[in-house]
Amino acid sequence: MNLHRLEEISQNASRPDRGLMIDGWSVGLSPGLAKRSRCINPFYPSTRGFDENLAAAKNAYTATNLPCLFRITPFICDRTLDDRLNTLGYVKFDPALVQAVRLSDVCFDHLRSVAAHIFHQPDLGTAAHWVGEMRGDDTYEIAGLAARWKLSVANVSADFVFNANSVRVARSVSITEEDVVGIFDVGTLAAHRNRGYAGALLAHQLKVAIAAGATVAYLQVAADNPARQTYERFGFRTVYDYWYRALPDDAR
Repeated sequence: MNLHRLEEISQNASRPDRGLMIDGWSVGLSPGLAKRSRCINPFYPSTRGFDENLAAAKNAYTATNLPCLFRITPFICDRTLDDRLNTLGYVKFDPALVQAVRLSDVCFDHLRSVAAHIFHQPDLGTAAHWVGEMRGDDTYEIAGLAARWKLSVANVSADFVFNANSVRVARSVSITEEDVVGIFDVGTLAAHRNRGYAGALLAHQLKVAIAAGATVAYLQVAADNPARQTYERFGFRTVYDYWYRALPDDAR
C-alpha cells in the first residue's frame, strides 16, 4: 500500500472549492465544518523562506475570514515545520488516525441482522442537505459541502439508513478515486446508536466498492473516537496519524 499516494487521494477527496498554492503549501480556503478543506497541507518542497510563506498564508486566511490551520502528516517535506510552529505558539489539537484495509482482507463475519433500509441519494445537493442536517450544520456549511462534492473529479456516493419507522438514522459517504475508496461522514443519530446501523451501512458501501473494482478502503477517525471499534472489526488498521496546529484562539 503506497501511503504517500493514499495521502494524495485523501487530500483530493477533501479538495476545497476555494484555495491556492503558496510555494509548495496547498492552502484550503473553503469555509465549513471540515478542517481538511480549510487548512494548509505543506505537502511539497518550498523554495522561499518559512517566514515569507507563513505571512502569505496568514494574509490569505485573513482575507477569507478563516483561522490559519496547519495539517501535520508524516509526508510534509519540511521535517522542522512542526517544531517551528510549536515554537511560535501554534498548539497541537484534534489528533486523528488514517486507517486502511485491503478489500481482499475485509471481514464481514461480525455483522448482525438489522431491520433497516439502505437508500442511495443520487442528488448531491440533497445528500449534502441530509448530511448537514444530521451533523447540525448551518445553511452556509451545507452549501459549501454540496459545492465541494459537485466539483469533485472523484466519484462521490452518499448512502443513508432508514429504520423500520422510516426515520433517517445513519449516514455515510464514499469517495472513490482510481481503485481506492474513502469513507467519510459516518454517523448515527444519538438516539439510534449501538443498533448496528453504521456497521450495516459501511458493509454495504464496502461491498459496492469491491464490486466496482476497488482494492483499498481508508477512513479518517479521531484518535479517541469509540467508532474505531466498528471500523477495526472490518479489518481497518492505523497506517499513519496526523494532527492540526493553530494559534490557541483558532484551534477549532
